[in-house]
Amino acid sequence: MREQTRPQPAAELQSSTALFLRMLLLLVLATLLAYPLPLPWKVVAPVLGIATAVVAIIGLRRAVRARATGTLRTVFILGLVVSLFFILTSLAQVVFWPLTADYEQCIRSALTQTAQDRCMAEYEQRLQDLSTFLRR
Repeated sequence: MREQTRPQPAAELQSSTALFLRMLLLLVLATLLAYPLPLPWKVVAPVLGIATAVVAIIGLRRAVRARATGTLRTVFILGLVVSLFFILTSLAQVVFWPLTADYEQCIRSALTQTAQDRCMAEYEQRLQDLSTFLRR
């Protein structure tokens, strides 16, 4: 015989939704703080981004089940969008590790704004060259 699961009381469901909201906000903040870290610490950002996406999805499901306000649902959706952005951009930097490492070294040694602009221009040019090479 199959056991029937008892429905969670509304207060308990709302309480767990609030917990997921707090976890989401903390993970978004942690991801935001980890994003600008230099290599090899930059690997932390996509890991935190993935955790943020998981919490956002679970929180959204709980908010829908608890019939929470549209604002709460919107916060979980925005958390998911933000986490996906950080996952994609930080993973790209990790995937192109040598280019990112060269850029970070260039920025560390740049003393003027002009030198920093040159570092950025070189980085963008190398990424564009790589993109052109991969399309062939």
